[in-house]
Amino acid sequence: MDRIYKYTVPIGIDFGPGAIEGLGRILAELKAARPLLVCDQGIRECGLLDKAIAASGPIIEDCPVYDAVASNPREENVLDALDRYQDEKCDGIVAIGGGSVIDAAKGVGLLASNQGDLDEFDVLKGGTARIRNGPPPLIAVPTTAGTGSEVSRGALIITTRDGITRKMIAASPLLVPRHAILDPNLTLSLPALLTAGSGMDALCHAIEEYLSPRMHPVVDSIALGALERIARNLPIVMKDPGNIDGRGEMLMGAMMAGIGFEKGLGIGHSMSHAIGALHNIHHGVINATLLPVSFEFNREQIAENLASTIAGKIGLDSAVEGNALDSIIAWSKGLNKEFAIPSRLRDLGVPGEDREVLVELAMADHCHRTNPRRCETADMEEFWERAW
Repeated sequence: MDRIYKYTVPIGIDFGPGAIEGLGRILAELKAARPLLVCDQGIRECGLLDKAIAASGPIIEDCPVYDAVASNPREENVLDALDRYQDEKCDGIVAIGGGSVIDAAKGVGLLASNQGDLDEFDVLKGGTARIRNGPPPLIAVPTTAGTGSEVSRGALIITTRDGITRKMIAASPLLVPRHAILDPNLTLSLPALLTAGSGMDALCHAIEEYLSPRMHPVVDSIALGALERIARNLPIVMKDPGNIDGRGEMLMGAMMAGIGFEKGLGIGHSMSHAIGALHNIHHGVINATLLPVSFEFNREQIAENLASTIAGKIGLDSAVEGNALDSIIAWSKGLNKEFAIPSRLRDLGVPGEDREVLVELAMADHCHRTNPRRCETADMEEFWERAW
């Protein structure tokens, strides 16, 4: 207890079936009369955008829409949406979709209120200090239970500079959305692979946060609560996609894990961010593939009491004395098999010849800095070999 710790906890959450009906009211409270609606083509085509508009009343019926966010958001998505925002004289943003949509919307708000090149706001370049002005009001409406971006202060966006493509992260308490609407009805039509990938992403968030060596007792408690909810309910919604209670618990668990990002993540996310910058593979699926490998890689740094706590939260028999971590590894492999998620990166379509560049990009990512085991380049190369 020899220093001061600063914590950020988001506010403004509406949770429950039908919560989307409060969007119009929330916009009025935030004095956003002409918001830009941000989504992707999938959200528009499946009717979720129209559903949100219909439920929100006349306040957004004629509002402009940007619907071209990529599955891994790119700088050009942010810049195109920003042009639309400015041309239409918008005064707020509503992001309807998964984490990619919400992150892109955060990027729009960032550049709408802070001048500069997007890459200059990267946390690894001291960008947090450059975010001086709060963005216009952002309401996040997640349609997946995964990233937790609806309550987090970060946005990951693919940029290319000097021939190098990577995922940069802008992060600041100012970027936390002003309000989040968690309506499980909006997740009922999510395809099985996206349900599994998103859910495993949230599960990995909770585990990596809990194992981060940083001191944050608030996040430790939240991460364990999130882990218990997700581990219990993800198999349920995979077998019964229409289970509204399970869908709600997944949204709550993902949101809780999103609160915990400031404690840090781990090596799995560093490699996943690197792969996602070069290949259009679902972020959560990559994390799921890497989860058992991450446990093995960190084995010597995961104390037995931590492993036993995790085992208890995910419902494993704690009677296996001194072997909780092996039980957890077997459980994570079993989940991947149950959800048809490949066990190796090569089976995900990641080329072996990308090894060098992916190791370099993963080392440049911030997440491994809070991994239980310290990561130098040789360690990241070992992790790659284990995973590929």
